[in-house]
Amino acid sequence: MELGHKVVLSLGTNQGDKLGNILFCIQLIKEKIGTVTQVSKLYETPAWGFDGDAFYNCALEVVTTQRPIEVLNNALLIEKEMGRVRVEQSGYQSRIIDIDLVFCENEIIHNEQLQIPHPLMQDRKFVLLPISDLDLQWEHPILKLTLVQMLEKCVDNSDCVVVQDIDFV
Repeated sequence: MELGHKVVLSLGTNQGDKLGNILFCIQLIKEKIGTVTQVSKLYETPAWGFDGDAFYNCALEVVTTQRPIEVLNNALLIEKEMGRVRVEQSGYQSRIIDIDLVFCENEIIHNEQLQIPHPLMQDRKFVLLPISDLDLQWEHPILKLTLVQMLEKCVDNSDCVVVQDIDFV
């Protein structure tokens, strides 16, 4: 793992300066997790699972030497640094930033702390669309479906609109 491996992260925000939140988050990921090698287009998507303001979502490919659990822990620290407060209530809520570790190459991890591939990725258009922008040759190691196939089968019919390209260099 010294040379690094690729992880895919999904970012979302629906509070404050949404573009600023995404750009700041990408900068913190570069500082605390690894080298950002690809960034999807930025999408505006409706809140999913609750009534709230629309989200900005994007996906990143990151090369890192960190183990997946370290990536998760650093993502949680970035969320906290950016002001996310997790409250104990059922369901989803608005947030300044959300960072999900969607997958790490072909690894399968299923424990109390981490599940990868993300167990709901195939059900969420706001995750699949940005990831499909990335130049990846990846097949879900459990479902045995490509990203294109998952997107075709996805029953989420949310209206996801491209806002802009993101310059991440």
